[in-house]
Amino acid sequence: MARLVSYTDGDVPIGGQTWLDNNLAVTVTAVRPPADDNDLGSVSITYDWGTADDVDPTRLGAYIAD
Repeated sequence: MARLVSYTDGDVPIGGQTWLDNNLAVTVTAVRPPADDNDLGSVSITYDWGTADDVDPTRLGAYIAD
């Protein structure tokens, strides 16, 4: 199972909060592992106002690990 790892705070669980672009708190709802060496994977997030989005893990100051 893929997991999101913050460069500063360690593991970020599904349902946990982290920072988007270092200034906006978001909730992690899913993690998609990289498909190959050229892919970073993606993270599904929800903003406080309820909108959902998929972002690159680097926008969260994180990477995806197995």
